[in-house]
Amino acid sequence: MATTTAAFSHLIAPGLRKVFFDRLKKWDEEYSKITTVLTSKRAYEEELTTAGLGVFQRKNQGTPVIYDDPTEGEVQRYTHVSMALGFRVTREMWDDDLYGIMRKVSSSLAYAAQQTVEMEYGGFLDDVFTGATYTGADNKALCARDHALVAGGTYANEPAVQGDLGIGTLRSAMERMERVVNERGLPRRMQLKRLIITPTYQWIAEEIIGSAHKPYTADNEINVMGNKGLTFMVSHYMSDDDMWIALADKEEADLKFFWKQRPVFENADDFDTKDAKFSGYMRFSFGFTDWRGADGSSGG
Repeated sequence: MATTTAAFSHLIAPGLRKVFFDRLKKWDEEYSKITTVLTSKRAYEEELTTAGLGVFQRKNQGTPVIYDDPTEGEVQRYTHVSMALGFRVTREMWDDDLYGIMRKVSSSLAYAAQQTVEMEYGGFLDDVFTGATYTGADNKALCARDHALVAGGTYANEPAVQGDLGIGTLRSAMERMERVVNERGLPRRMQLKRLIITPTYQWIAEEIIGSAHKPYTADNEINVMGNKGLTFMVSHYMSDDDMWIALADKEEADLKFFWKQRPVFENADDFDTKDAKFSGYMRFSFGFTDWRGADGSSGG
């Protein structure tokens, strides 16, 4: 249904001093600072996990070499979803709008597209400890206690008891990440570099990372966290204030976002009704295949 003059009768009458409308300030993207952004040309993308070779075996004199085989793991599929939104206004409403609000509504499609991407990815971040919607190749949440290894065994990239962000919980996450193993159980050697936090935790993160001395102590111990090269980023789209996510560099953490079609905007006039029609369309997918390079907690 098109927006008519009856729906916005005040916009066609002179005398209004000001009409309030969303201030469409362009905020910096958040999702692209967290995940690796890629382009897709296929209807979907697939990735395969594999286990490489194990360690060398002792070879006694005159005995044959022991042979090993790589092992195929699981396939992870990224299926693109289409997102769209439109706006329609009658010719009369467009012509009679004295304050230009209808033109601002049409321009707000770009802002709506940006916020949709951020909110969709924020939903993924909310899910990294539950796996209710998004799972990796091992069918587990990004952070779990029992990631199965292709060659056998499991690994945990979250604490046994969830806890708020602090010196102790962050140190434990760093240690788990540095001890992470590959699919054969061999050391992977990854380092925690980034924290994704909610606005609630930004003050604590600043104290932990930026203080010259150890926070919350009276004896002025050196804050060893200050020289680990850690950074933090506030996400405004995670809904759980207590959660925090610890990540390796973007090159190591396996978070990815595929653009099949970046936002496109179109407008046209309907020949019969003379209504003006505006629409936006985009298509994308996101998630992860490998859980390595991520840790964190859903909070205490």
